Amino acid sequence: MKNNWFCPNCGQPMEAQRHVDNATGQTTWTIGCLNPKHFHTRGYINAAIAEIQLGKLLRQ
Repeated sequence: MKNNWFCPNCGQPMEAQRHVDNATGQTTWTIGCLNPKHFHTRGYINAAIAEIQLGKLLRQ
């Protein structure tokens, strides 16, 4: 990720995670807090798009 992002709920650093669908082989990226109950983006085709969308969500 280009920027350091922090969870709006707890202030902990968020990480980008890669997910692969075993059936289709499609890769998606999410960015979120390590606490699964806190903030996460939905899956995006690449990490750069996920980061752009995260910025938009946090600035709302």
